[in-house]
Amino acid sequence: MGKRIRALVPQRPVDAGIHPLLEFRLVPVAAASWAAAVLAVRVSGGEAAMLGTILALCSIVLVVPALRRMRKRGGRGRKFAGMFARAAAVPLAAAALVSVCAGILTMERTAGPVASVIAEGRTITGDFRASTDARAVAADRFSGDSRYVTEAVLLEATSDGQRFSAAATLLVIGGSGYADVQLGDRFSAAGSLQPTEPGERSVALLYANGQPEVEAAGGWYGETARIRRTFSAVAGEHAGLTGKDAAGLLPGMVLGDRSTLDNAVETAMKNTGLTHITAVSGANCGYLLAFVFLLARAVRLPRGWAAAAGVAALVGFVLVVRPDASVLRAAVMGSLGTIAVLSGRGKLPAALLCLSITGLLAVDPWLSGSYAFILSVLATSGLILLGPRLTELLARRLPWPLAAALAVPMAAQFFCSPVLVLLQPQVPAFSLPANVAVAPVVPLVTVVGMLAAVLAATVPVTAGPFVLISGAGAAWTAGVARFFDGLPGSLVPWPAGTAGAILMVLVAGPCVWLLWRVGPPPEGTQAVRPAAGRRRYWALAAALLLLPAAAAAAWMQLRPGPAPAGWAAAACDVGQGDGLVVRTAAHRAVVIDSGPDPDAIDRCLKRLQVETVDLFILSHAHLDHYGGAAGVLRGRQVQRIAYSTADEDLPETLQSVLTASGAELIPMTEGMTAQSGAVRWEVLWPPARGGQANENDASSVILMTVGPAASEPGRPAPAGPGFTMLLTGDIEEDASGALLSRHAWLRDAGVDVLKVPHHGARNGGAALVEELNPRLALISVGAGNDYGHPAPEILDALQRSGTAVARTDELGSVTLGMKGGSLAWARLDGE
Repeated sequence: MGKRIRALVPQRPVDAGIHPLLEFRLVPVAAASWAAAVLAVRVSGGEAAMLGTILALCSIVLVVPALRRMRKRGGRGRKFAGMFARAAAVPLAAAALVSVCAGILTMERTAGPVASVIAEGRTITGDFRASTDARAVAADRFSGDSRYVTEAVLLEATSDGQRFSAAATLLVIGGSGYADVQLGDRFSAAGSLQPTEPGERSVALLYANGQPEVEAAGGWYGETARIRRTFSAVAGEHAGLTGKDAAGLLPGMVLGDRSTLDNAVETAMKNTGLTHITAVSGANCGYLLAFVFLLARAVRLPRGWAAAAGVAALVGFVLVVRPDASVLRAAVMGSLGTIAVLSGRGKLPAALLCLSITGLLAVDPWLSGSYAFILSVLATSGLILLGPRLTELLARRLPWPLAAALAVPMAAQFFCSPVLVLLQPQVPAFSLPANVAVAPVVPLVTVVGMLAAVLAATVPVTAGPFVLISGAGAAWTAGVARFFDGLPGSLVPWPAGTAGAILMVLVAGPCVWLLWRVGPPPEGTQAVRPAAGRRRYWALAAALLLLPAAAAAAWMQLRPGPAPAGWAAAACDVGQGDGLVVRTAAHRAVVIDSGPDPDAIDRCLKRLQVETVDLFILSHAHLDHYGGAAGVLRGRQVQRIAYSTADEDLPETLQSVLTASGAELIPMTEGMTAQSGAVRWEVLWPPARGGQANENDASSVILMTVGPAASEPGRPAPAGPGFTMLLTGDIEEDASGALLSRHAWLRDAGVDVLKVPHHGARNGGAALVEELNPRLALISVGAGNDYGHPAPEILDALQRSGTAVARTDELGSVTLGMKGGSLAWARLDGE
């Protein structure tokens, strides 16, 4: 059998060339279909249908005269006009088809009273059929409860006493009771509706209240759900042999079920560009199709029967992993990409890709705005355009099947990178080597794992060996992800938005061009390259592998990117002054002081991506703490401003800046508390009507609890993955002693992070360090300052207490966060 398989896979397939001018004739058809879908899903159903009718009439107007001209002889101008009319008529007809289909689907979804119910945001009680499995999303930021989301079709509903039927697709967001909802299940739910943005697949969001009543699906829905549950359970039972990482990863690699995936492994996969492996993708479909086809040919089945066997296996695979739109897309695109690489024939997949785009958009026009669909098209285009050329390049040194397997991730990566940086403005520096490292085991895991899933549900006794074999491949994949994620600089910041995408095009585009330039000429004209030429080829190939990472590193040095994901607090490097930020939600934070320079604090807040300031605190009225206030207010919404000062009024210049913001001004005194999300703050100093002798001792001292829950005033922080911070402004030694006397419980509770008073000056004293025993001390201080901050006495006290020290004059801006249950800090650039 091995000899037969090798005989079926020649070293270089015949006719590996690609002829763009001839074979990409359907690109205008796909482009017109895509443009029509983008427009049609953003207008009403009637408008989309009208648009389709107009386009169809235009197509007819063009094609009829063109057909008449074909029967008549004419000059060159008439022939050109006829060719143009025929060329324009087909894309217009395709766009008409997509527009009409989109209009019909939209009208079906919004027919009846449901449209007015959604527009008015009314509360409904309804019966639903789940279109997807429920998946976990971010926990409720106020209660901390788990939340799940599922796409479902509303079948019947009651609102304001009116019962009506519907066929609207809604996105249902609910609590833990929705965790077990799976594709095909029927359930009842009640809640308020909220319209979605134009172009969204779901016409509304339903924020469900209470627990749903779920009726499990029967038929093949129920059978496939049983296969998935059984396989996940069997994989977990073999965790002792395959490893915990492999047991959690295996259901995702085989069936696209990521519910058992460990968070640390998921993060590592994301940071190394391997996320696509944990979902059903075109690669899964392609590997299964190729395996069955080659196996059938090895036992001498005719080519037609082998193709039929592959299609039958692919249909079964799609049924098991759920035939929703994304899986059907993956099956079509993956099959085409695999044909391109295995056969080396670019013309057939190029034409079928364009036809598939048109067909899929007619069935589901909302795919036009799906990043998954866009990435799938780009990846398949990469395999068609660049896959055969890369395969031939690699096949000079490697067996052709291995060269083809390595060419797949490389070609896809070059084409997908510009879109990937839009989703995540960071570049996995080791994505290519990581994908190349796991490429040989992904087919093994897919094929053997699918056999294990079927056997686990039908003949459980025989499933063990297959689970172990596929589990070994999953363990290798998890190990590769963790290894590359642990390397320095594994995730490099990249500019966000359109600028980042354009920059990635400028990086990836020349790489693709160079690969074409160094590729072999068409068959029959290829010359033998000398040894020196081969050495230059390998040097160029190595440079191309490293070029994206090198460009990202250079960009990071020239223009620093955003803060690392998961940061909870930050000490901004604002020179000789204080500028602290505590994150309350995405793009929201509390800002404590602003340093002396508006530009410095503004740059830091931009890198932290803070757009809304829930509370801007000015600890006291010294210029090194309020001089940059205008930078905090620049282009941001500030909800409230709180301040402390020994004088009756703030300095006039500061007062005018703060007043112009329109935010409420609140003087701070001891006992004030507030909370935003999972962050709680309590003012411990100064006492009300304390009459502080100097401005430093009038500094507000604030205890912040950063974590999943807030503590009660005067109590230690709750247990769990959170931490406490004591922010002390420029309070001096005597006031520190008075603070500890008034809040004696602080000695027992301690704090995790202490912002050392007065930039580490001697007059701040060491009482807070010695009494509170912090785990980390933040010293916000300017490099080479004339004051001698921080003082040697303070540094000695920190060393004696075993406290780690992070100084902005040495590290620049510093971020804090929880990692694996421990407090971790890093430079803002991620090091």
